[in-house]
Amino acid sequence: MNKDEYLKELRKLLRKLPKEDREDIISDYEEHFTIGMEKGRTEEEISNALGNPKTLARQIKADHMVKKAEDKPSVGSIIEAILAIMGLGLFNLIFVAVPVLVVVAIIITLFVLGFVMIFGGIYWVLFPLLSFIFPKIFLSPATVPNSSVFMNNLFNIMGGFAVTIGGVLLVAAMVYVSKWFYELMIRYLKLNLRIIKGRKRDI
Repeated sequence: MNKDEYLKELRKLLRKLPKEDREDIISDYEEHFTIGMEKGRTEEEISNALGNPKTLARQIKADHMVKKAEDKPSVGSIIEAILAIMGLGLFNLIFVAVPVLVVVAIIITLFVLGFVMIFGGIYWVLFPLLSFIFPKIFLSPATVPNSSVFMNNLFNIMGGFAVTIGGVLLVAAMVYVSKWFYELMIRYLKLNLRIIKGRKRDI
């Protein structure tokens, strides 16, 4: 494959990237050919050294998605980056998808637990009023044996405040952990890309 054929195929494979980014990438690879030919290599030798255009395009798109996720943090952009990395091979499917899914599942579970604690605590706090208005509908979440109604209500209110505060702290902590995990995931994806690419060949 000569220079024109290689760059034409690469441009076609990168058509979904923003035009400015695509042209910058094509320009970089034109320079690879120029430098290689100045060193006495043929266009075919250079294209062979660069590798299959399809494989190269997947790597470039994965790199682009990771940069996008880093520059414009969002759930959608990190998912796109992860999917792009996973598409580079079985190694990535195992060493990217599995750890991410496990950690995300843990984070979501703790978020849910935090919100359950918040709403459960609010129910405890409001129970005395709710049980007074609807005595047959709302059941006491907790009672103290051999205690008066007042003491039971006081116990529910204090317990409710404690559980609600615990839930708020857990959700706040998980927001911080989520941000930290996002940044860690970006670094992990970049490392994964470097492993895949290896050292660039001197062409």
